[in-house]
Amino acid sequence: MPSQPSHPVSPIAESHRSHRRTDRTAKAHPPIPAPICFSHAAGRFHRSVETIHRYFRVVLKRVFCLYKHVVRLPDNKTHPDIRNNRRFYPYFKDCIGAIDGTHIRASVPIEIQGRFRGRKDGTTQNVLAAITFDLKFCYVLAGWEGSAHDSRVLDDALHRSKGLKIPEGKYYLGDAGYGNKTGILSPYRKVRYHLQEFSDHPPENAQELFNLHHSSLRTTIERGFGVLKKRFRVLGAEPFWSFETQVEVVLACCVLHNHIVGVDPNDPIMGDTTNEVDSQSMAKNKEKEGRGSQFRWSNPMRAMLLDILEDEALKGNKPSNTFKPQSFARVAKEISEKFEVTCIPEHASNRLRTIKTTWKTIQSIRNNSGFGWDDNLKMITCDKKTYDEYVMAHPTHEQYLNKKIEFYDQMAIVVGKDMATGSYAFSWGDETSHNPVVELDGESNSTVKEKITDSSSSHSKGRSHRKRSRDVNEESNYSEIASQLKEIAIAFKNQGPVDANELYEAVMTTEGFAEEMLASAFDYLIQEEKVGRIFHG
Repeated sequence: MPSQPSHPVSPIAESHRSHRRTDRTAKAHPPIPAPICFSHAAGRFHRSVETIHRYFRVVLKRVFCLYKHVVRLPDNKTHPDIRNNRRFYPYFKDCIGAIDGTHIRASVPIEIQGRFRGRKDGTTQNVLAAITFDLKFCYVLAGWEGSAHDSRVLDDALHRSKGLKIPEGKYYLGDAGYGNKTGILSPYRKVRYHLQEFSDHPPENAQELFNLHHSSLRTTIERGFGVLKKRFRVLGAEPFWSFETQVEVVLACCVLHNHIVGVDPNDPIMGDTTNEVDSQSMAKNKEKEGRGSQFRWSNPMRAMLLDILEDEALKGNKPSNTFKPQSFARVAKEISEKFEVTCIPEHASNRLRTIKTTWKTIQSIRNNSGFGWDDNLKMITCDKKTYDEYVMAHPTHEQYLNKKIEFYDQMAIVVGKDMATGSYAFSWGDETSHNPVVELDGESNSTVKEKITDSSSSHSKGRSHRKRSRDVNEESNYSEIASQLKEIAIAFKNQGPVDANELYEAVMTTEGFAEEMLASAFDYLIQEEKVGRIFHG
């Protein structure tokens, strides 16, 4: 008889194991995740759509309550995987885990999609995670726009009141994009790093040997992301709920992942993912090799790129704060012909990201105390004392002070409203702080709109002004939803007895309002039968 497992197996883990056994035959060709919606779940569990939606919110909140029990910071002890391996001990004895970012598919309104388009296809949210060598998440920050650089997301996590805490003397392993800083150890730059690069050529010096061991340990974070996405296919499907809920779902999946790892460490999915991660790393290396050398932009080329993109934006080829592929193709073609170089659309797209970074730096300086703005000269102004103090702290920003900023108006058109702000970023313990946009109890659509529209200038407005503005907007918003619900009532008036499912579908498809607000309106109509009858005629 087979021996009994040494760890108790939860119903969640056992159900997952059963699914894995059934799915083994399709392992070579995994299915592409299909869009998921409440109506599919309603059909599967033979319940109404309203019931599924209601209990989805209930379960989601309850899962959040579990994070205090299953998400824990690593202790100060050296992990056995390091202590018992001569390759890592004593060199990495103070390492407590690995940290990295991953992109999860996101569905957002078209007017802000530009912020969520990064190097990955489509719109995504950038999720930062720290993981232990047991493949358990110890910190996750979800909700940053896909265009945000990983180092910027990490900086936000480190400066939050309940953000990432790194014990003194300990550190996480990060990739070269983070750079070396207190609590983060990165590999040597411009030195072989990935494991596949050493398969035929062993390390030739101390730096390559360090990078090899660093890479061997840091694959933990890649395995963790691989297991998470394979375990919860919803993270790869096209989301259909509000973005606030999308962020919460990512965090909830990480909580459930930790629970499963804790009760079922021998889950087959853990071993299967290791080989897949190695294959993906090799594919990434080949992709990088195929890109060739970096394209060099001269000043005339930069000017031409901005001229073309400005023209494309004015023509309406920037529908969602990002440009259509034909716009980048036009840039590549015209620059190649005029300057007799080989420019491809990817070069233009990469240059646009650099322009976005420059624009962010300029706006950041303008928002600092002590700096003025001359709109005629397009110049950031300041006195000598402020200049000297700021340049000493930020030497690379000297080029933007007391000097005319070239192409400022063009940059404003091309990237002015296309910057990642982190307005939607959210982690465990942030329910009542930092960003009200993604509070667990939800909030009105007017607040979300305000956050989207005024994110670049929110620091210059008083807190009381924003609160009064939200109150007025919320009253207006409820008036609007009442008006639209009245139209739904007229449509239902002559249909006889009210069907709860049909009513739910009609209410939840009302455009322009947050999902939580519409759900509350539906709940009220169902609970107050008299009001519901009046509502229907």
